[in-house]
Amino acid sequence: MTSSYEALSTFIDLTPIFSTHEHHREDELYAQLDLSTLFSWSYVGWSGAVPAGDSTAVERQHWINSMKMNSYYVWLEKAICTIYGEEEITAANWDSLSERIRKAHQDPNYHLQLLRKYAGYQGFLEDAFWNTGTDLGHPDFVTPVYRIDMWIIGYHPDSLDNDGWNPYRIYGEKITDFNTYEQLFTDELRRRRPSVAALKCSVAYFRNLRFDEAHRDEAAAVFGREKSSLTEGERNAFGNYMFRLAASVAGELDLPIQLHTGLAQLSGSSPMLLESVLRDYPGTRFVLFHGGFPWIYETAALAHNYPNVYLDINWLPLISTTAACQALHVYMEVLPRWDKIAWGGDNWTSEESVGASMAFRFILKKVLAEKVDDGFLRLKDAQQFAERIMYRNAHSIYHIPLANEDIE
Repeated sequence: MTSSYEALSTFIDLTPIFSTHEHHREDELYAQLDLSTLFSWSYVGWSGAVPAGDSTAVERQHWINSMKMNSYYVWLEKAICTIYGEEEITAANWDSLSERIRKAHQDPNYHLQLLRKYAGYQGFLEDAFWNTGTDLGHPDFVTPVYRIDMWIIGYHPDSLDNDGWNPYRIYGEKITDFNTYEQLFTDELRRRRPSVAALKCSVAYFRNLRFDEAHRDEAAAVFGREKSSLTEGERNAFGNYMFRLAASVAGELDLPIQLHTGLAQLSGSSPMLLESVLRDYPGTRFVLFHGGFPWIYETAALAHNYPNVYLDINWLPLISTTAACQALHVYMEVLPRWDKIAWGGDNWTSEESVGASMAFRFILKKVLAEKVDDGFLRLKDAQQFAERIMYRNAHSIYHIPLANEDIE
C-alpha cells in the first residue's frame, strides 16, 4: 500500500455519495426480507436459483461455494458481513443471519439508515419502474426520475414495456387517437418537470437503441394496430418518433435523459447505435448508463465527441470490478471535462447498495492511486476528481442543490 493510496483511501472513505440510480422499494416491503429474499432481490439472483428458507445446509454451502468468485456475490457478502458482524456467510450462520436481517427490517426506517451509515449516501435518484416518478415518501432524501419506456412501446393497448406498463393503464379511455397520445405525453413531461430530475429510458431490454429519424405520419400509421399486424421496422419507427419527441421536450425542459446501454438485448444495446440521436439533439443531455458494458471504449468515444453526452458507471463495479477499473482509467483520460461522469448503486435493497458503494470506493482508491503513483495525476487533483464523481457531478448534472454550497 503506497502513501498515495493511504491518503486517497482516507479521503474517499470520508467523502459522501449521491447515487444517480436506484430501484429502492417502499418502506413496508422490506419487512419480508431475510437472507434468501435478500439474495433473490439482488443481482446474485440473476445468476441462478437462490437456496430457499427451508433449504438444507448442504444445499446452502454448495450454492455459496459456487458463487464465491462472482462480483455480484462478493460485494453483497462484504456488505452483509460488515452490517451484521460476520466474517463470511456459511451454511452454519445462515439461519441466525437471516433472522437478524428480518428483525432489523421490522423498523420501516432501517433501510434508509443503512444507506446513510454504511453507504455514506446523502441522497439518491429513484427509478421506480412500478410507480414512476415517486419519491417513496422521502422527498428529503429521494429524488425521482420519470421512465418513458411505456410511451415508446404504447402504440396499442396490448403493447407493454418490459415491466408490463403502457399509457393505457394510466389514461385509459382518454387515449382516443394519436394526436391525443402525443399531447398527453408532452403534457406529462411538462407536468412532471418540477418534481423529477431526469427522464429514464430502458428500452434496450425490448428493442434496439437505434433511434433513427422517423416522421410523424409513420408513427401515426402504426398507432392503434396490434403487434401481430406490424413489422419490427414499423414498431421501431413508432418508438423512434416517440423517443425523438421526448428528446426534443427534454432539451426544452433541461431534463437529462438517462439511457440503459449494454447488457440487455445485446445485439441492440450497443451505445454506438445512439449516435444519430446524440448528434441530432445537441441541446439535450444524454447520460449513458453502466459504462455501456461491454462497450466501455465506445461510451468513452461518444462522450469525447459529443459535448451533450455524460457517462454513468452505475452497476458496472458490480458487473465486473476489473472492467470498472479499466473503464475509469480510460474515462479519466478521454473525457474533456471532469464534470461528465457520475455513479449510482442501481439496487433494490440497501444491503446491496452498501455493497455497491464499497465496490465503487474500492475502484476509486485503486485507480486514482495508480494514476498518482504513475505520475499522471497530482494527489490533490485525484482527490478533487473523487469528490466530483462521488457527489458533486450528480448535483450539477441533475440541478440538485448542495446543502449550504453552490454547485461548481
